[in-house]
Amino acid sequence: MTATDLTLDQLADWLRRFAAIVDQNKTYLTDLDSAIGDADHGANMARGTAAVVQHLDEANTVDALLKKAGMTLVSTVGGTSGPLYGTLLMKMGMATGAVTELDTAAFAKAFRAGLEG
Repeated sequence: MTATDLTLDQLADWLRRFAAIVDQNKTYLTDLDSAIGDADHGANMARGTAAVVQHLDEANTVDALLKKAGMTLVSTVGGTSGPLYGTLLMKMGMATGAVTELDTAAFAKAFRAGLEG
C-alpha cells in the first residue's frame, strides 16, 4: 500500500460522509428539485444513502462494498437518481475485483467504468 492508495475503510468512510452531507442538505436538494421536478430528490437521496450506510460494515472487499451500495441506491431511491448513482457504483465495483485497496490507476479504471455505465 502506498500513500495514494484508497482502502476499503477509506471508501466506506467516504460513503458515510457523503450520506451525512446529503442528509444535511436534503431540504436544499428538495427545493432545487421543486423548480423542475416533483420535490422529492432530497428525501429520496437521504433515504437511499442512509440505507447504504447500514450495509457498509458487511463488505470485506471494494467490489462487494460498491456493488452493495449501488444495489441499495437502485432499490431505495426513486426516480432517475437511484439508477444513476447506483449504476455508477455497481459498474465501479465490477471493475475493481475482490481487492481491499485501489491504487490510482485502479481507481481511475473503476471510475471510468462507472461513468460509462
